[in-house]
Amino acid sequence: MIWAVVPVKDFQTAKQRLRAVLTPNERQALARAMLEDVLAALAQVRELDRLVLVTREPHAVTLARRFGAFILSEPSNRGQTAAVERAFAQARRQGASAVLALPGDVPLIAPTDVEAILRAGERADLVLVPSRDGRGTNAMWLRLPLGLPLRFGEDSFRFHHRAAQERALRTIVLDLPRIALDVDAPEDLGELARRYSAAPELALRSPTAALFEERGWLARFK
Repeated sequence: MIWAVVPVKDFQTAKQRLRAVLTPNERQALARAMLEDVLAALAQVRELDRLVLVTREPHAVTLARRFGAFILSEPSNRGQTAAVERAFAQARRQGASAVLALPGDVPLIAPTDVEAILRAGERADLVLVPSRDGRGTNAMWLRLPLGLPLRFGEDSFRFHHRAAQERALRTIVLDLPRIALDVDAPEDLGELARRYSAAPELALRSPTAALFEERGWLARFK
């Protein structure tokens, strides 16, 4: 049984690094749209047996129910690392064979990206997808009941890769450009706007792409 885990912080406090270019309402709308894109992609992958959101955000819970996801509620926002650790522990207790952790801010993700990770996992103990700058960990697949210390955030890719080497885990690193683009900084909005402009058909099926078009962000950030 394979779990997919998505940690989601409160939308009201999400994307603080975008404060200089987006209003609070715009940041909340962006967080919701990106999460919907991620959930939609995961829900289409048949090999995933359970989709789990770790959150206390009511709007995220509503979205999760639309996609048949389970909720692992948290009393406070303790950060991505604590949320993923909690979900991994729950997956072990319930007998999951593997778990895939993804952030809720990779709106370009496609089901084929997730399938590529799962295929790699068939011959590995750990699969890592680095962020666009090579420093963050934008996806992690771990075979259970194996353990790995977690530390998401800046330089997390190097930390996780080194920890895997120290434990002699068979590790595969995948370059998946759509998952590599997580939206945290204004320059990420620019890159996203450029990719949406190059593929206008995405607005028909992507809530985030539609939001960019409706708000005039394609021209504003490109």
